[in-house]
Amino acid sequence: MESASPVFIIGTERSGSNLLRLMLNQHPAFAIPHPPHIMKEMMPLEPLYGDLSDDRRFRRLVEDTVELVRLHFYPWDGPLDPDAVFAEAPARSVYGIKAALYDQYRRAKGKRRWGCKSTFVVHYADLVRRVSPDAKFVHLVRDGRDVAVSAKRSVFNHFHPHYVGRLWSAQQREALALAARLPADALLAVRYEDLLEDPAREVRRVCAFLGEEYFPGLLDYHRSGEASSLAAESASWENVDKPVLKENRAKYKRGLSAREIRAFEVQAFAELKAFGYPLENEEAGLRDQAARGPGAAARLEYWLRERAMSGWMDLKSLASDRNALRRLRKALFVRRLRLSLASEK
Repeated sequence: MESASPVFIIGTERSGSNLLRLMLNQHPAFAIPHPPHIMKEMMPLEPLYGDLSDDRRFRRLVEDTVELVRLHFYPWDGPLDPDAVFAEAPARSVYGIKAALYDQYRRAKGKRRWGCKSTFVVHYADLVRRVSPDAKFVHLVRDGRDVAVSAKRSVFNHFHPHYVGRLWSAQQREALALAARLPADALLAVRYEDLLEDPAREVRRVCAFLGEEYFPGLLDYHRSGEASSLAAESASWENVDKPVLKENRAKYKRGLSAREIRAFEVQAFAELKAFGYPLENEEAGLRDQAARGPGAAARLEYWLRERAMSGWMDLKSLASDRNALRRLRKALFVRRLRLSLASEK
């Protein structure tokens, strides 16, 4: 069965992307596994492999990428055949390898289309389109201040609102620029808050954009075996086995201090406005503070709090998350790979 156009959920982590992935994964057309973030981990290393027209060099990249997926902290329940990837990759690149791996997974699941929830693909969409010109992108955007609240309890991202705001702002700008240059039928923006308010309406809209029929059973994602197992793996995913939580919004009003809200808005006021999120601070003051940048004392405070929060969450995760050791093993693999490749240059 030949694959139809792939689907990418892009944006920023902690924006509800697992929720939308699990919904679409219920669809008879789509196979969307938990993402090992192949592009994020392997694209910075791709130049170190040298000329990929050389079979030996390309095979090494294939085998290392397959190993990355094998070490993923939420294991794939499908085949990982490096020989087939080597033969079937539509391009000799990290993305070509990724496409072949996801297509293996799709075939194993008996689905027509594969999808990817690695939100970091927002940075690689043009590269994706060169190899998969019919690719579809769903940009899922959530109020960045709520992303900052969620980030404080997760081990997969920055922790301090200053750094979360800087990343969220950059990734929303990337998505806005992408929407401006892609055809209208290639990218759809969905606000997380709208998905919470009326999930049936928004998932219908996503299905129409993707050219697929809507099924009410897509909203029963929380009853799936994957939702149950994912929720048990880590506190970062504890809500995915619950029905849509309509009140899971505007949490920053309680979860962030006034200083933290301002630190975020200084970084991201323009993008908050662009997606219809009202500011808590006067825009003129935010604009002036952004132009000046944080002083030395503020930069030190942000850095110290980021390190402290990161250390605390790492310890908490080791004590409570099932996948903590698997995450560490994967991180060590990527670090060793980077050092090994760099030492050969």
